[in-house]
Amino acid sequence: MATTFGISLDEQRTAEKALYESTDTWLSRQHQQEREQQAQMQTDNIVKPAHYNVGGIEPAEFMESLGIAEDYYAGNIIKYAARYKHKNGIEDVRKAKQYCNMLIELLEAKY
Repeated sequence: MATTFGISLDEQRTAEKALYESTDTWLSRQHQQEREQQAQMQTDNIVKPAHYNVGGIEPAEFMESLGIAEDYYAGNIIKYAARYKHKNGIEDVRKAKQYCNMLIELLEAKY
């Protein structure tokens, strides 16, 4: 029986097959994680965009601290609803929805 590095050809083939299968499983998991990260980035762009937190506070939080969040949210609802056909499509509708939800939460806490 032929051997390479002290193992038989059958043992080598079995080991190679196991290696290929584990590599394939790992690659599948990596691709799934990449898809999930892309989906999360899409959500983050609507719910908590990274570019809105550069100064350590989001504009919405700043507006709340000034007591003008209600008008800020209403203005953003109008802005995103008015431009969705001409700029970012469904993403702008989702942003308008996010601001609606924020306004609802604010009003429910207020009244």
